[in-house]
Amino acid sequence: MARTKSTARHIPGPSSPTPPTAIAHPPTAHLPEHVITSTALLAFPIGTVVLSSLLPSDPIKVLSYSLPAIALLQSLNILLTSPSPAPVAKSTAGKKKKQANSTVSTTILGLVLTALLTPAIHIIYILFGAPVTVSILATFLLSAHTAILALFPLLCTVPLDGATWIDIVALQAPVTPAYTAALGTIAGAWLGAVPIPLDWDREWQTWPVTVVFGVYVGNAVGRVIGAVRGGKKKKV
Repeated sequence: MARTKSTARHIPGPSSPTPPTAIAHPPTAHLPEHVITSTALLAFPIGTVVLSSLLPSDPIKVLSYSLPAIALLQSLNILLTSPSPAPVAKSTAGKKKKQANSTVSTTILGLVLTALLTPAIHIIYILFGAPVTVSILATFLLSAHTAILALFPLLCTVPLDGATWIDIVALQAPVTPAYTAALGTIAGAWLGAVPIPLDWDREWQTWPVTVVFGVYVGNAVGRVIGAVRGGKKKKV
């Protein structure tokens, strides 16, 4: 009788534990809103420079030259102060690049939308009493500065959906630096127009010097309020 050769089967032992992989925690829902917070440190000093002795004598020149600088500083502030992702494994390192590309795309889109909405702000200024047939370029440049300060941060930090922007217009959006800065900019523009009709015959009363001052001061104050009260619901 032939002997049956027994074959020993190798039973694999327990596999060695896989080392844990560091996972990048995504930013919280409110974190992107604080990307623009540090612009408060830029808005007031820049506004002071804009309101130097050159502004009353030549508003168009000062506003024209300062507009690209303001837009650049706002853009750099968004790009450089975006939250850094946590250390990730090599297999997920591509997510960091994707996140950076997304931030750049959002900033570019925000700039484009801000430029497209500037004529609408110009019309609003006219409806509230800005000169119609004179100082047209000065009013447009004021509108551009207002858009960069108020709309650009919102367009980069708030979802572009109808419900969210209805809440913003209805003053029901969460209190964030970008949101309160926009409200401060609007309030500053309105208060800045108060000295213009007064019979003081001062050079700085010419359009739109005091409104520019109000826009920048209101923007800075609004950002400080938003930073202090961030995350709370705006009550009306």
